[in-house]
Amino acid sequence: MSTFLGIPKEFPEIRIDYFKEQPGKLVPKACFLSHIHSDHLQGLDNYIGPVVYCSPATKKLLLRLEKKSVRLTRLCNEVEIEPQRMYRNLGPEHGRDVLRAIPYNTPTTIELDPCQTITVTLLEANHCPGSTMFLIANDNKAILYTGDIRAEDWWLESLRRNPILVPYTRGWKRLDCIYLDTTFCGPSSTYKTFPSKTQGIGLLISEIRKYPKDTVFHFNAWTYGYEDLWIALASAFNAKIHVDKYRYEIFQSVGDASVYEYGPCLTGYSTLSVDRCERMLLSEGCLTLDANCTRFHSCERGYVCEGRAGSQVVYVHPAVNSQIREPGAGYPRNGFGDSLLTCYYVVMIDANRNSQARKN
Repeated sequence: MSTFLGIPKEFPEIRIDYFKEQPGKLVPKACFLSHIHSDHLQGLDNYIGPVVYCSPATKKLLLRLEKKSVRLTRLCNEVEIEPQRMYRNLGPEHGRDVLRAIPYNTPTTIELDPCQTITVTLLEANHCPGSTMFLIANDNKAILYTGDIRAEDWWLESLRRNPILVPYTRGWKRLDCIYLDTTFCGPSSTYKTFPSKTQGIGLLISEIRKYPKDTVFHFNAWTYGYEDLWIALASAFNAKIHVDKYRYEIFQSVGDASVYEYGPCLTGYSTLSVDRCERMLLSEGCLTLDANCTRFHSCERGYVCEGRAGSQVVYVHPAVNSQIREPGAGYPRNGFGDSLLTCYYVVMIDANRNSQARKN
């Protein structure tokens, strides 16, 4: 979350991840959005200002986000209600397409005024679909704004290997400032160790394998960023992941691999036949709208799901590590016979509660 009101001191003419009016500050000449999590969207719902630059996936996802109360009404009552998209004011339907997508790893010149330009490069942030860091530079200075990142070893190595960053890693160019995500930084031992996604997913799958093969699971993917878990589950168990219609259509909007790398893996892809007369489905993707074809669910928790009805469900909730629960995920009470499996992309087990759900 932005703690400096989105104004980098090196470039006070721009705003990053904070879009509310700020009396007494320079009016921004360009704005930037790192990803679609709500703490980075403040002020965008009634935004009137210059172009907002972001990644292609962020643009598509943002324009489809709906108010939760309305989408739950549609899902639970199966009624046709006009979608209330929260950021439709930024799209072309309002006569002004405010969002401007920039491809990753492509230095892009942006004119702030006739006498001032900056070069902006988007770098993968390893956080959620469309998430990005911004490398912003001109002839005199340069900054790196990380947004939210997951600084795993492989990701750090990818930065070292990125040819755009070689002048900085070799010391030929200098960053004047790094605006760093410090959400889980602190002197406490609580913040010393964080598992990688791969470790966490592996341990979660190991725990799931201990349950009977007909056990029904619900994964609380309460926000964006758990997509690799779905893909791994589908691969490990040769199964689909059931999601609600709203969530499925969200990921269909970024189904092109040029927009989101894992889009086709989630919702499938097709190609034209040799005679170009019809499309051939080559992959269905790992997500499904059919609640009865799988025991793995990641549909909206408040949604009455046929695939979960009448079953004792193991609810899987995310956490950051063994001591920190995932902010915002919520921990609702389970129904009679249900059990709770809390994972932090490494799994924590409540042995007393889960012992009732397992069978030898």
